Amino acid sequence: MLNAASLTEPAARHIVGAGPSDDLRVTFLRPENHTWRIAAPDAVRYLKAHTKPWYGGDPDAAGRAVQHEARAHRLLAEAGLPTPTVETASPTRDNPLGWPYLLTAELAGTSLVDLLPTLSRPEADEALRQVGRHLAGMHALRYEHAGYLVDGPPTQAPTDGFQHPSWRFERFLTAAMRTWANDSTKVSPTVMDRLANLVADSVDDARCSFDPPRFIHGDCHANGFFLDRAPSGWTVTGVLDLEVSSAGCPLFDFTKLFIELTGHLSGSGYRWWEPLYDGYGREPDLQVVRLLLAGSGHINYTCLGEHAWPGDRQTILNHIVTATRWETLFNPTDEAPAV
Repeated sequence: MLNAASLTEPAARHIVGAGPSDDLRVTFLRPENHTWRIAAPDAVRYLKAHTKPWYGGDPDAAGRAVQHEARAHRLLAEAGLPTPTVETASPTRDNPLGWPYLLTAELAGTSLVDLLPTLSRPEADEALRQVGRHLAGMHALRYEHAGYLVDGPPTQAPTDGFQHPSWRFERFLTAAMRTWANDSTKVSPTVMDRLANLVADSVDDARCSFDPPRFIHGDCHANGFFLDRAPSGWTVTGVLDLEVSSAGCPLFDFTKLFIELTGHLSGSGYRWWEPLYDGYGREPDLQVVRLLLAGSGHINYTCLGEHAWPGDRQTILNHIVTATRWETLFNPTDEAPAV
């Protein structure tokens, strides 16, 4: 498997086409997925090797991830949406790194979560409108079947093997029920009853939200959106990390986005969801959003460091299932009904 030293300078030079005398700076950024920043005289590029645990150290599995991430970028580009330029996609180990990789050009601008604290309220509103418009542009791409975008849109409905919960309602519900079964061992019966009521009230609309399948990011972190200032104002330059991109349920792209923006902006008094929805063109279904949030594992709420949601699983789940307004849902420090 790879480590920080796996990308040698000669290999990096070969991959980006740098000459032997060109100034080249290679910086290792992170493991899982292994990512390097390669700064050459002509450009800055990022090399990504898919090494997360669920690929099982299998280069074939990593190669398939390279293929569908590269394809996702190309589908967005073909639709006229800004996206990182894919310079090279190597789906096999037959390359200087010895592992499948994706090489993309650097995105202009700044990550959304780093940008927002530096902006005035009107500028923050405009940045979030642009993020909403970009999401709407992605979700406007409709497909006949759900699934990964490996060689393009799926040609048939998924029937066996791994299926992401964002693809089909039944798969989402199965995964969520496993989460809730685990929750029931540490969450009060009162909260679980409130959850059961939410499921009953939202299940039909949730099922409808999966049809038709749309282009979705699939792992839509708030810090993956990059924005730059253009003469006309703020503009999205692209979104990173499309390895889980699929034809699926568009509301899945809001779950991590909501969790993370709530963690970063809760308590600020900023109604950030309003310009986001304005840019998107419509307001998502609050009931279905709450259901998807309730089905998200606890780690999604606690892995944000200082921006994590406060409280244990019972506290957070109770907050989600009792929130009846956006402003309540996105302020997890609000006092929820007793459990």
